[in-house]
Amino acid sequence: KQKQEELSALYDGYTAKFGILNSRANRIAFDQDSSYSLICSLENLDEEGNFKEKAAIFQKRTIKQEKVVTSVDTASEALTVSLSEKAVVDLPYMSELSGKDTKEIVEELRGVIFEDPITGKWETADEYLSGNVREKLKIATSYAETKPEFSINVQALKQIQPQNLDASEIEIRIGATWIDPKYIDDFMGEVFQTPHYLLDPGAVKTSFSNITSTWNIAGKNAETSRSFANTTFGTTRVTAYKLLEDTLNLKDIKIYDTFDERRVLNKEETTIASQKQENIKEAFKDWIFRDPERRQKIVETYNELFNSVRPREYEGSHLTFPGMTPDIELKPHQKNAIAHILYGNNTLL
Repeated sequence: KQKQEELSALYDGYTAKFGILNSRANRIAFDQDSSYSLICSLENLDEEGNFKEKAAIFQKRTIKQEKVVTSVDTASEALTVSLSEKAVVDLPYMSELSGKDTKEIVEELRGVIFEDPITGKWETADEYLSGNVREKLKIATSYAETKPEFSINVQALKQIQPQNLDASEIEIRIGATWIDPKYIDDFMGEVFQTPHYLLDPGAVKTSFSNITSTWNIAGKNAETSRSFANTTFGTTRVTAYKLLEDTLNLKDIKIYDTFDERRVLNKEETTIASQKQENIKEAFKDWIFRDPERRQKIVETYNELFNSVRPREYEGSHLTFPGMTPDIELKPHQKNAIAHILYGNNTLL
């Protein structure tokens, strides 16, 4: 209060002599002063720029005073303070606040905090029970076999596993890089009717390079032009296996003729080849889930790869904001957004 009175007296004395701080004369006088804009905030102006009243700092506290918590009664309160002050589960700090040993704190917070079996770090439930929860369940189950204390991790993770998608909810595009190449070989054997004497020894074989992300079919010209594959899914200009390879690599086939060392697009042959590519796509789509055993394995793989992540739900009700004006009260979603920034290591909301 005394400081506010001193500030008010200084302000009144200055403005009585030189006018309000936001006046044109003062703006010119303080033109080189980088703090002038801050000083101007001591005055509230109306929409036309005329003096309205002194700022709130003359009458009341405009920033919250930081209150340092030195002790709490429960482990739950200690966790709240730890998250607010350090943004992590800091058991030694929580023990210091509550006067309880870490084992007692862990026992009281069972199901609220979890120990990561790999890192040994303690995490809140919203952090641990998020991310790739299928992988976390595998790890926790493995550790629980020899360390029973991780059984609570297994129980909690089982309850939040994503619901498996079935085949009707999954659309597999030919060329998807997660598909095992052996399924493409099976497709050729069943749909292209590629002879076993070519498939079994690998004369015609599919492979995928993780380095270049490209598919390759060895032995694209192993069959004659009169074979079932080439007459049904190929053209007179390009084999079915070449078309399949381009389709796997998401390439549109183009057929060129050469005249006097000049390549010219053959539109008619290109159109025929493009239609054959569409036939291959439709044939693969009809074939891929036809066999029950194959369907089950592919669905399991898909769920493992693309349906294992549980988004983290950030909760920021425990956060405090020392130094912020008490006139502003953040809404729950705003506090949650700040928690997302603090704990998620990014500002993407």
